[in-house]
Amino acid sequence: MSDLAVDPTADPAKLVSALSAMSEREISDLIGGPSGEHVLDEIFRQMRDTFRPDQAGDESASVRFALTGGPGGSTRTYELRILDGACTLVTEPDAGSATTADRSLTITTDRVRFVRVLTGQVSGAKLFLTRKIKVDGDMKFGGKVMTWFGIKQED
Repeated sequence: MSDLAVDPTADPAKLVSALSAMSEREISDLIGGPSGEHVLDEIFRQMRDTFRPDQAGDESASVRFALTGGPGGSTRTYELRILDGACTLVTEPDAGSATTADRSLTITTDRVRFVRVLTGQVSGAKLFLTRKIKVDGDMKFGGKVMTWFGIKQED
């Protein structure tokens, strides 16, 4: 995996599909490197594209992800908006942008932890209990909403 992880010219979709086989260090190097923003953008595109409207039902929801640990200590924010069985993605939404969603949730964590939870390498619940992930909003809804999305993994 490290050959892909250190190649800043690698296709972000291929990098995303290889994430579950990467070590924490490889993920950290990748996400913190020159291709890190592209990989995060691809993760969220895949989450939008794999949205499961059958699981969401008629929910109207907004799920915001504030991912810390970027270059120079930056935070990159993504928002998945669910309305009428469709999911849209907004990258770097305005901090004060109001949502008309019935339910909203903000998840704050660092980029590496986010990727490791998404790929099943660590438990989101455990990281929440140890305050490595912060959730603002309806906690019960937060556990349910994450089952609505996925990313493509290597077989």
